Amino acid sequence: MKVHFIQHDEWVLPGEYLAWAERRGYTVGITKCWEYEPIPKIVTADLLVVLGGGQCPATTKMECGYFDAEQEKALIRRYVEADRMVVGVCLGAQLVGEALGASFSHSPEPEIGPVEARLTPEGKDDPFFACFSDRFLAGEWHNDMPGLTDSCVIIAESDGCPRQIVRYGKYVYGFQTHMEFTHEIIAAGLDDIGGRLNRSGRFVQTEEALLAFDYSDMNAMLACFLDAMVQAYKREHPETAAWKTTSAVAQVMEKMIAYSDGNIHDIDHLIRVWTYAKTIAELEGLDANTQFILEVAAITHDIACPLCREKYGNTNGKHQEEEGALMVRSFLSDCGMCKDQIDRVVYLVGHHHTFSGIDGIDYQILIEADYIANATENGYSKENAAHFINRIMKSESGKRIAKAVFRL
Repeated sequence: MKVHFIQHDEWVLPGEYLAWAERRGYTVGITKCWEYEPIPKIVTADLLVVLGGGQCPATTKMECGYFDAEQEKALIRRYVEADRMVVGVCLGAQLVGEALGASFSHSPEPEIGPVEARLTPEGKDDPFFACFSDRFLAGEWHNDMPGLTDSCVIIAESDGCPRQIVRYGKYVYGFQTHMEFTHEIIAAGLDDIGGRLNRSGRFVQTEEALLAFDYSDMNAMLACFLDAMVQAYKREHPETAAWKTTSAVAQVMEKMIAYSDGNIHDIDHLIRVWTYAKTIAELEGLDANTQFILEVAAITHDIACPLCREKYGNTNGKHQEEEGALMVRSFLSDCGMCKDQIDRVVYLVGHHHTFSGIDGIDYQILIEADYIANATENGYSKENAAHFINRIMKSESGKRIAKAVFRL
């Protein structure tokens, strides 16, 4: 897949947008406006990301020689008309709105630094934001906000800005918020203005607070949104089947195989459990975020087995749960997952041998998939399998698959 960035100023870096694209193995192109590179006139990418900058949509070429708002708006319209994905960030969000006929305006209050934002009811219903908390900390550095078209939907808002995230189309979003912020971007931004903020307001943080904040959780939420949007886009565009992509699940799988250190039994088992879990989940129609959490849990559920063999001399289920819950959080810390996702995987790994108190479809399917794999590997009797199917299994797809496997 191809991702193209419009970068207006040298210090306004793509941050997590670029890091996400590189982790997924996507092809990346960048138009560096400050170096007077021309805005493309044709659609060449699957995703266009228009970044922020020190300009506003009303800035003229007389005021900033390398910024051409009209050319950018024309490019955005071409991408929208071609049914491609478009994400505008800050200034980019305002340009997306303008390209679709909605004039930008001043935000009620300036915001700089992390502020509390919240999903609207429509935002909570948008499946691309399934891993966003109802209230979340959002990066900010703006005075303006995007305009609203007749058909757009506000996804997120804050007390200082009622238009933090706006959906303009199925794959067209405006992010007034900077969920891509990193310490590098903040430091570069402060350096660009001489090191000190000459602003005040309820939602303007200090330079020290900006530099001290940990932006990783908002980065992970952004990556989750992008993954969900891309996967939905791919399903609706069959021509994308040949894309060479590296999914987040594939990265976890590769890391877990390496972690298994050549133990073929452990590797084969995790692949079997993941395959059964993925299949059952897709047949049951799980949402993208729950499916992702389940698949990661299926891959990592036995992460503690090597330690348990060394520490206890066995892989008793309770030992696996206790040790695995501690180990999997660290294991997943660099996999681009948000805190809520990691917390749920930790819970699932810490309960995957506990058949009582099952509190979610992801938990249920993990139990079912692990049983099918264990039963086939260890030669469980048909009576044992029938008992498990009748007493423990709840998903209709899991029951069908188990009955087919054990010829019941």
